[in-house]
Parts: sequence; C-alpha cells; structure tokens
Amino acid sequence: MRWIAFSIVVYVVTVLQTAVVPFLGVHHTQPDLLIILAVYYALTARAQDALLAAWCIGLAADLTGLGFARHGGVGLHAFTLGLIAILIVNTRDFTFRDSVITRLVYTLLAAFLQSMIVGLHLYYTAANRPALIDVVQGSLYSAVFTALLAPYGHWVLGRMRHMLGLGTVGRVRLG
Repeated sequence: MRWIAFSIVVYVVTVLQTAVVPFLGVHHTQPDLLIILAVYYALTARAQDALLAAWCIGLAADLTGLGFARHGGVGLHAFTLGLIAILIVNTRDFTFRDSVITRLVYTLLAAFLQSMIVGLHLYYTAANRPALIDVVQGSLYSAVFTALLAPYGHWVLGRMRHMLGLGTVGRVRLG
C-alpha cells in the first residue's frame, strides 16, 4: 500500500466531505464519503494496512469535527471505524469482495453502526440530547444515503487501485 497516495486520497475525500457534501444533503441527511473510503480499504487492502487505514480515516473525521449534529469527541470516529474494519477484515474472505452487492451491504452496515455509536454517545453525553428515535432515524437515513453512493465511490477507487498500491483481490481457482 502506498501511504502517500493514501494520505492524498484521505485529504481530498475529507475536503469533499466538509465542503461539498453539505450541499448534497436532503432534509439534514448527508452521506458519509469517509465511510465509503474506509470500507473500500477494509475490503481490498492487506489486513494490517486496512485496520490502520480505517483508523486514520476515522481520525481525519474526528479532526474535522464530523460528529453527529456537530458533537463528538476526538477519537470516537477513529475507534468506531477501527472496530468496523476489524469486523470487515474478519468476514471479507467469506464474501465476493468485488461484488457491488457486497460493497453496498458492507457500506450500509458500516455507516449504520458508525452513526449509531456516535449518535448514542451524543445521546448519553450531550446536555440537549436528541430523542432516541431521532438518533436511530438519522443513522438509518444517513446509512442508506451513503450506501447508495458507495458503488460509485468504490468504482472510482477501483480505477485508482494500482496507483494506491492495492493490487488485485485474490481469486479462488476451481479447477
């Protein structure tokens, strides 16, 4: 894995997330491009690289203040994306990694889990806590929006696979 190219991609996606995505929001629901990037790396990179990449992506989200309703502490996204990457890395060998359905499902689940954990953190720590149903609905809507954009994001990242130093996904021979 080429870490300089990874750093540039994380920087570009973080800028897109903070500068462009707020204009794409529908009724306060926004996609999370950093989740798409983290899931892509968790599915395609070596296990150790995938875990470190997901943690770095989460740290970038923490440092830009992308919390649930602009609340959250530094380290929360890094921690949750690290845990999600562990889950994806441990289950990715049982799926077809290049399948659009696989990437869509992993992105949907990762976005929902990450948003729920951050939302529940906000629910239990904020003085003006939102209703629990608002946290669940916001997490679900954001996860669906993110998952709908995931095939396009994964396609773009797939076109840059060799530049990022990820190589090809291993294939199983049946003969």
